[in-house]
Amino acid sequence: MDSEQNIWLQLLKRWPKGMPQKGVIMTELNESIPFVGFVYDESMMVVQRQTPDAIGARQAIIPFSSISYIKITAIVLPKIFNEFGFEGSLPKV
Repeated sequence: MDSEQNIWLQLLKRWPKGMPQKGVIMTELNESIPFVGFVYDESMMVVQRQTPDAIGARQAIIPFSSISYIKITAIVLPKIFNEFGFEGSLPKV
């Protein structure tokens, strides 16, 4: 496993238990995959979609190496990111 894959694995392992698993995966091919839940192993994740995509898929299996970034769509308090291991504080909006 390379260090980039390890970054996503470590982030998912630290996902706060009280934080909804809602967001959007952005892939290296600029595809956006919204999700409302996920599971993972050492090299990939399975995301659950709330509604099917254009071809009817409700789940997607995504290798960590294909993830460019993850957007969080759940409404959460800024301090929740400290539970991920981030330092500092975000402004309250």
